[in-house]
Amino acid sequence: MKGQWINIYSGDLPLRSWWVDSGNECEYISIVLPEVFGINNWIRSFSEKLAAQNLPVLAIPLYGRTAPNLDLGYSEEDLKLGRHHKNLTTLKNIIEDVSAAINWVKEKYPKKKIAIIGFCFGGHAALIASSLKGIDNSFCFYGAGVTTPRTDTNFAPIVLLEKVSGNLNFICGSADDLIPLKDRLEIKKMFKKFDPLEERFSYIEIEGADHGFMCEERESFDKAASIIGWNLLIKELINNIERIV
Repeated sequence: MKGQWINIYSGDLPLRSWWVDSGNECEYISIVLPEVFGINNWIRSFSEKLAAQNLPVLAIPLYGRTAPNLDLGYSEEDLKLGRHHKNLTTLKNIIEDVSAAINWVKEKYPKKKIAIIGFCFGGHAALIASSLKGIDNSFCFYGAGVTTPRTDTNFAPIVLLEKVSGNLNFICGSADDLIPLKDRLEIKKMFKKFDPLEERFSYIEIEGADHGFMCEERESFDKAASIIGWNLLIKELINNIERIV
């Protein structure tokens, strides 16, 4: 499946997004939220790989106001620049832009379920977005900082769990320094508080995996851990098809 650049609008703000249609009947449409590096080659290829599994994907930028065309690699300078724009992005921006994506998807596919899939800062944003109406399933891959109060709101995104009506999956590695043990324990504690029967919230910690384990272009890529992540997506979002191995 080959994607294409499109503009969706958050109010008057164009969001240059990557759209990949599967061309087949599907249950879910997925909204992908990128790492701090923007809608780069890996996010586009991930989206196309997912669409090839019969899941249409809309990848939207998180820096539409400060760096709408950001497309970075994985050098230290790229990381520094990506984090600069991350720090300029507010919770209000995330809510507005994901809401715009939901509206776009609902207009195009009014009867489909919607999943949010986020990586790195996109995982942080995915947890925030999971609190929105219209989200049926959310996947937060190594979303750091969710237990720490944001400077723009003075509350931690994890408190938004009380507003989540769909399913929520948090996936991280035990070797991720950006999500230390105390944060991982707090996430598990809050999941238990708001979903005591463990019917909707799922915390998955992969032994030995580091931050960015899903991305083949990063030094921290972990093939075995990435297969676990992929198979979770396939199991949750795509019915009765062969798992990725």
